[in-house]
Amino acid sequence: MLNLVWLVVSIIVAFGTCSFIGWKIARRSPDLEKVIDAIVSHYLDERRFHIDKIAEITGLTKNRVERILKKLEARGVVRGRGKMYQLVDPLVFLTSTDLERARRITKDDNILYGAYQNPYLPRLYFLAMYLVFAADVVFVLLVFFNVLPSLTNWVQSILPEGVSVNAFLLFLLGMGIIFVDALDNIIKAWAREKYSVVVGEKSGISYDKSLADELSGRIRRGVIEDVDLQFTLFQKLLNYFIRVPIGDVVVKVKGQKEPVVFKNMPYPRELFYVIRSIQLGSLGWRKRHARTLMMWRARAMVPTG
Repeated sequence: MLNLVWLVVSIIVAFGTCSFIGWKIARRSPDLEKVIDAIVSHYLDERRFHIDKIAEITGLTKNRVERILKKLEARGVVRGRGKMYQLVDPLVFLTSTDLERARRITKDDNILYGAYQNPYLPRLYFLAMYLVFAADVVFVLLVFFNVLPSLTNWVQSILPEGVSVNAFLLFLLGMGIIFVDALDNIIKAWAREKYSVVVGEKSGISYDKSLADELSGRIRRGVIEDVDLQFTLFQKLLNYFIRVPIGDVVVKVKGQKEPVVFKNMPYPRELFYVIRSIQLGSLGWRKRHARTLMMWRARAMVPTG
C-alpha cells in the first residue's frame, strides 16, 4: 500500500511540474509579437532588414530587438549576419544548405514553401514512438501489480541486492521516455535526408526524385490542373499527437495521366493553399496568414526574457 501511495505521489509531482512548465510556456511576449508584426508588415518579401529599422517601427530599444531576433534566429525564423537579418519564410523547413540549393536552382526565386517528404514516416513513428513505449509501460504495470507472479519474481531475481523493484520500474519508465525522445531525433534527422519539395512564386513546384537528385522534378505553374489533400488512417492518428501535422498533397498535371503525390508533408493544408495560390496567380492567402504562420514557427508563446 505504501508503494502505491509513493507511486501516486510521484505521478502527481511529475504532473504538477509539467503543468508549471506548460504555464510558463503559455505566457505571451508582447515585444516578440511587435517584432513579428513589423517583419510581416514591412519585410515579408524583402531580402534583408536592419535592426535599426525594426527598432524604429516597434519603438523598442535596439538591444531588445537584437535579443528577440537572436531568439528568432535560434528557432529558424530569421537568419542574420551582423546587424542585418533575413526572414526565413515560416513555411520553409529546409536546412540552410538545401535552401541555398533551392534558390540556386530556381534562379533565386521567392521560396514560399520548402520541406521534406517521407513515404515511411507514419509507420516508423507508429511502431517506434508508440508501440515500443507502450510495451515498456505494460511491462511496468504487470510487474508493479504482480499480475504475473513469475515475471515479478524474475525481475526480483535479476536485481542487485539493495535495489527495490519500484525503483527499477521508475528507472524503466524514465529510460523509455529518453529512448523515445532519442529515437524521435534520429527519425527526424533521417527524414531530412529524404526528398525535398520546394514551391517558388515564379518557378512553380520543384522536387527531388531520389536522394542524390537536384530538384529535377518540375511542375510549372501553368500546368497545374488541380491540387488535393489526402490523409491516411495512420496520418489522422498521428496528427492527434505530433506537433506538426502531416498529410499527402496530390497535384494533377495537365497532359499527365498519373498525379504527382507528395507524401507526409508538414502542414499539408498550408502547402495546399500555397500551390493553389501560385496556380491562380494570387498570394493573398499567404500575406493574410503570414503572421499566424510566423507565430507557429517562432513558438511565440515562449517567453523571450
